[in-house]
Amino acid sequence: MGESYSFKIVQMHLTDKCNLRCSYCYEGRAERSSKAMTARTACEIVSRHLLEEGSHERVEFDFIGGEPLFVWDVIQSAVDYAHSRTWPRKFSFSFTTNGTLFNDTIKSYLDRRSCVGFSFSIDGTREAHNLNRCGSYDLVLPHVPWALERAARYGMEKRVKMTIGPSTVGMISQGIAELHAMGFEKIDANVPYENIWGDQLETSLASFAVELEKLVDYYLARPELDPSRLINLPFEKMTEPSDSLEFPRWCGSGNPMICYDVEARPLPCHRFVEVSTGHQYNGPLSFPTRIWGEMRQIDTSPCVECPFVAACPSCMALNWLENGDVDKRTHWHCGFILLQIKASAKFKIISYTRQIAASPQSAEGLELVGDLQPRLDQALAVHDLFSEAEP
Repeated sequence: MGESYSFKIVQMHLTDKCNLRCSYCYEGRAERSSKAMTARTACEIVSRHLLEEGSHERVEFDFIGGEPLFVWDVIQSAVDYAHSRTWPRKFSFSFTTNGTLFNDTIKSYLDRRSCVGFSFSIDGTREAHNLNRCGSYDLVLPHVPWALERAARYGMEKRVKMTIGPSTVGMISQGIAELHAMGFEKIDANVPYENIWGDQLETSLASFAVELEKLVDYYLARPELDPSRLINLPFEKMTEPSDSLEFPRWCGSGNPMICYDVEARPLPCHRFVEVSTGHQYNGPLSFPTRIWGEMRQIDTSPCVECPFVAACPSCMALNWLENGDVDKRTHWHCGFILLQIKASAKFKIISYTRQIAASPQSAEGLELVGDLQPRLDQALAVHDLFSEAEP
């Protein structure tokens, strides 16, 4: 792990087993194994990373699957073990769940362990969720009030993951509005990186553009809400390409992240597990950074010269699987990202302009304007870049 990180993310792929078969699931290139990580192995991983040398001050353990709640006993054993002694590093635990397997025993335990966070996968409206996630909406919803109350009690962010598929593109804005109305503060909505669109791509892009316009209007009318990343991409990541700058990556796969499969084989991240790749990964666990000049020599795709590449999400594992290199990006979601950039620019321009106009003529107001004006200038610059990039 690079010395610049104050934390380390340790994923444990506990099981391939899942009770759903979601329409966009990336796990399906290999047959799902019936194996599961043992409690002993999970505890050994906890000990290893809380005792290892390095600059990081804390370790974030993330349980994944499959559906991790199928092996709840392993999760509980690892958490209890971490609490059984004193360690030189701080720690926390988390998992993402489809929410269908919660029961009173699990809830009672989580109510006693504030170090464990979790988030649901809920794909918006009942109709959208059921189309994507095997009709499981009514199995998840009864647990949401408890989860939101627990998050409030422990001061945790009330967040939910929402994935968009070909059948649900036209339901995005309504779904996000419903999730906010439920009480979720942060909605991590995204389009999959995989090529799931087939002959629906053009119609999906048209619907996506309409939904983003609705989201812009929705969040402009509700400035108290945290806007979805769909219309709030991080323009601050964007810089002018230079041979002296590192080529941007979106995630921490391989650094500061590591993942262990059910047999405790180390991987760069969970997307490198065999059920996702179709075969066992034998490559490096971390990837050296690259500079723009190097990328121009090894990759002739439009991504290298795209002015938006630093703000564009990308999956290093899928890049490696499809193109043999974690930095050679797949392009199936490019059209969706360009529409998000356009919507993000519009949202930021209108939002910052309104805030600046409403700022009081005081020292505090001038300070606010001084903070917002560079952001507005950046959004305007991105809007101009996007206009130049459009055919």
